Amino acid sequence: MKKILALLLLVFTLGCEKDDICDADTNTTPRLVLSFFDYNDPSVAKNVVNLKVVQEGREDGIVFNESGTDVTKYLANGPSVSLPLDTSADRIRYILTLNANATDPGLIYTDTLEFNYSRQTLYISRACGYSVYFLLNGGNGDEPNAFVLNDDQAATQGNWIQNITIANRNVISENETHLNIYW
Repeated sequence: MKKILALLLLVFTLGCEKDDICDADTNTTPRLVLSFFDYNDPSVAKNVVNLKVVQEGREDGIVFNESGTDVTKYLANGPSVSLPLDTSADRIRYILTLNANATDPGLIYTDTLEFNYSRQTLYISRACGYSVYFLLNGGNGDEPNAFVLNDDQAATQGNWIQNITIANRNVISENETHLNIYW
């Protein structure tokens, strides 16, 4: 009887695995990073004021740099915001409103940006699960452009956004800019 209990205990002990904990430094699904620059002097980073970002179809959004409190992220090249991409679709639309909290409606400017991309799922580990990386489209052939401004693929200027350039098509890290916005 003792041999059977010892054998069962040995089997259960060998069957156990250590607890898996995902390290906080492990890369997870990255967000798209937008950095902002002065349209008249593209080498100068320009902070956004009361930038409200709302995903199309949703009512709630995030206001960046609200009431003088800077909540934008600063990368090496200037002020930036990070937006999540949809891990189950190849496109997402955001409404970006500059001066969203202004009391004068004439100071509020809104542009809609659609982002088009492909997705790649990568297994990280049992503890961390999967991560999704994105590749912004190149606009080749039948493929839509990486971004569409105000429902016009050819648009280069919006209501407050004056120009957009792609800094990095590969969205694999939040430590680098993916799109530069000039306003």
